[in-house]
Amino acid sequence: NLSSFILILCFPQGMKEKFLQYSAENELLPVKGCVLAAVSGGIDSMVMLNLYLRSGIQVAIAHCNFSLRAEESDGDEELVKSVAMQYNLPFHTTRFNTSEFAVSNGLSIQMAARELRYRWFEEIRQSNGYESVAVAHNMNDNAETFFINLLRGTGINGLTGMKPKNGFIIRPLLFASREEITSYARDYKIQYREDSSNAQVKYTRNKIRHKIFPILREINSDALKSITSTMERLTGTAVIAAGKISEIHSRVFSEQEGEIYVDIHKLQSEIKDKTLMFELFRQYNLTPAQCNELNDLLGASSGKVLFTSSHRIIKDRNRLIITSQELADHYGFCFQNLNEMTDSGPFSEVRIEEAGNVIVNPDRYSAFLDADLITFPLNYRRWKPGDRFVPFGMNGMKKVSDFLVDCKIPLSEKEKVYVLQTGEEIIWLTGYRIDNRFRITE
Repeated sequence: NLSSFILILCFPQGMKEKFLQYSAENELLPVKGCVLAAVSGGIDSMVMLNLYLRSGIQVAIAHCNFSLRAEESDGDEELVKSVAMQYNLPFHTTRFNTSEFAVSNGLSIQMAARELRYRWFEEIRQSNGYESVAVAHNMNDNAETFFINLLRGTGINGLTGMKPKNGFIIRPLLFASREEITSYARDYKIQYREDSSNAQVKYTRNKIRHKIFPILREINSDALKSITSTMERLTGTAVIAAGKISEIHSRVFSEQEGEIYVDIHKLQSEIKDKTLMFELFRQYNLTPAQCNELNDLLGASSGKVLFTSSHRIIKDRNRLIITSQELADHYGFCFQNLNEMTDSGPFSEVRIEEAGNVIVNPDRYSAFLDADLITFPLNYRRWKPGDRFVPFGMNGMKKVSDFLVDCKIPLSEKEKVYVLQTGEEIIWLTGYRIDNRFRITE
């Protein structure tokens, strides 16, 4: 009996083939237009650019000079510009004063650079009609992000890592490890520049990269793949959880004329833990640290307010009213009469009493004012520079800004302060001091 044997020889799938397959599976390939590649001059983005060129995909280049490393930054720009000229590619470049932007906006250097570049990428994409903006994050970057979010504290979505596609931002290298990228750059003799800051362990990401990951690889040589697989499973779990959250949201939340209304009784019957509370309100930029504050708001008196970075949440009887900060700041509240005030979240407990029946009970969230001196309409709005009033107990005018400084109110709290106004006069710096001219006299 004779047996036949066949020898099969297979080359491993090349980097270009993996690149095209991953891009196709995640719908990252342009339909008929051009991709704007964000190219820093570092190894990841130079490899990404090379893969686009070898794949015959139409591409343009965007390069940011953050003015952080003097001649080194200028050298990066020159390299990227030379490659664009070599392949006759559209080249967009800009220079940022990143340090100044970081200081003026209270951001870290890394966060400032991120905000500046993504804002500029979108401007370039729109003005030139590019289909997408490709950034060169790789598998290692994604795993590092997992640990950064884990250490900061996050919900399940924070542990799912970066997505291949987020709006117009695409990440076609997430399939590749840093080792694969280095090997590819060596094989194809790709010129790139090393960012000296990558070796500095003062940054959280670099500490994870240079100190934690080597230890993880000692424990498990396939640690990177294991972490990536975990993120993929968490992504699936997050999808299931999102479906449940959406069901609860539809039962508890309603919308009318740009405002979101939350039925407190239904909310309390649906929610049994802080995790669910956080996930329900996360779209309004509630932070995990604010969950306790939101829970307190449910049992608070009408008019109490909670601010997130993007929304204002007001307790109003048996409901919460959620308004975007932009809408809230633009319109504030304008009350034409007492009934409109009682229908509002902030002043639903307002009332007029005969002077002889009043018992003054000082409370920073209550104001006792002479009704004869107040005329409608009343405006309730955020304070602004130039606002002045006469603080209770004083005779002279004082700027609201100076008053808040004297009270040592932190910047984060200053932004949340509102005033109640009759005509052009402030009658109450809410939560802090009434105007002395509108006080109750004997």
